[in-house]
Amino acid sequence: MEYQRLFESRAARRALSSHRGSDLGALSLARALQRSHRVTLHASKVTRLLVDLNRSPGHPELFSEFSRGLDASERTRVLDRYYFPHRHAVASWIEARARRGRQVVHIGVHSFAPRIDGRDRTADVGLLYDPSRLPERVFCSRWKDSLRTIVPRVRVRRNYPYLGKSDGFTTSLRARHGSQHYLGIELEVNQRVLRSVESRRLVTKAISDSLRAALGR
Repeated sequence: MEYQRLFESRAARRALSSHRGSDLGALSLARALQRSHRVTLHASKVTRLLVDLNRSPGHPELFSEFSRGLDASERTRVLDRYYFPHRHAVASWIEARARRGRQVVHIGVHSFAPRIDGRDRTADVGLLYDPSRLPERVFCSRWKDSLRTIVPRVRVRRNYPYLGKSDGFTTSLRARHGSQHYLGIELEVNQRVLRSVESRRLVTKAISDSLRAALGR
């Protein structure tokens, strides 16, 4: 592999196999939602330890401690190969529909570690959005209520474990599109509930069915 040399140290291998290396279970969940709702999926398998596709250009965490030591030309090559194609594909897809006056609900699918810095995360599902954008706030309220109705024991929190208005791809897209035409939502699922087959199936179906309700389908 072209950048394997960056991850040959013990620290790098440990980081690569942790929650920092990938959002465990997120891709299979996204594919399940794609099949269930027959929507377009833009996915990438590049690890954020090489380049974080969810960070803005110039963000200090765009490259990790394992990749930021690449020289300028190599970092540019990484961006041209992995970062910009993904972001351009998503942005172009949204732009094409926004130009036709359609409302786009863009859902970024992620997962998070159950425990970090010695503390347990107190949610099974997180819905991230910008509270200042009323359509996003209303949509996530509907989604949360629907999800808790379907599976009452699932712990759902809004803007947890991260803030939806922090730096991210949806944040940059909001700057391009008004709140009536673009809803940028990030779905965060606790990796604890994605570990077993039974729990993963239950949560995936609940998320899919509650999303359908939130969309008014």
